[in-house]
Amino acid sequence: MAEEVLTRCGYRCDLCHAYKDNIEQDDQRELLSEGWNRIFGIQLTAEQIYCDGCISSNSDDITLVDAGCKVRSCVIGKAYENCSQCDDFACDLLNDRIVKYDDLVENTKNKISRSDRKNFIKPYENYDRLLELREKNGIHSRMYNKLLTPTFADMRKFIETQEVISLWELLHKYLSKHYNFQQEIKYGGKKYGWYINYKAGSRSILSIHPERKAFMMLLVFGHKELEKYVEVEESISSATATLIENTKKYHDGKWIWLRVTKVEQYEDCIKLLAVKRSPR
Repeated sequence: MAEEVLTRCGYRCDLCHAYKDNIEQDDQRELLSEGWNRIFGIQLTAEQIYCDGCISSNSDDITLVDAGCKVRSCVIGKAYENCSQCDDFACDLLNDRIVKYDDLVENTKNKISRSDRKNFIKPYENYDRLLELREKNGIHSRMYNKLLTPTFADMRKFIETQEVISLWELLHKYLSKHYNFQQEIKYGGKKYGWYINYKAGSRSILSIHPERKAFMMLLVFGHKELEKYVEVEESISSATATLIENTKKYHDGKWIWLRVTKVEQYEDCIKLLAVKRSPR
């Protein structure tokens, strides 16, 4: 099965006959040209249909079926991966590109066959797809798309909330000043998404995951760190102390996930990091 390729507005490139990879494997553009015209009223010849995919680059120097898509430029400008991560979902820009099967059935005089839906509609049924992502990821969605490698600046912009951005920058400056860690941007799979990893030599010390309106710090406390943590427990906020107490203990210790949205949590991060590795 081909890997899912989700566009900024929620279309599926991997299911679309206009996508370059699908054209190379099995050119169905004649079929697509007829289907788009019949169902959507889009009049393009087979030769005019070719698309690199809107997530293949953040620049305009690529070939797109809809090169002037305003949704794409809006999503890129906000450093989102897709519209499900936006507070304004679903806005007027997106509504112009929404495809719903039931609406097409209601508004189309001709009967839509099963093959019609598969070839000409399913790749673009984006509303339910985006809504499902929105409900699954919640307000603190992460950067999950493996095909979109973010920069540090992208991560900062993705967080968006200025108060949290200030804490994000403060933490990274603190790490740079007080530790001799190596920094790298890594992908942790569909469950964890993109994050910044800090390590000493080959050993990972902590990771920081950008989220919408927050960021998450992960520290793994082994048995020795858990013993040391008891010495500073009273200086930690009650909410963080409760979180650590309720964190499941594995054979290698506890995986402590601390979400930061305010100063109190940032200060807890600094104290917990000192348990893991003393600052210079």
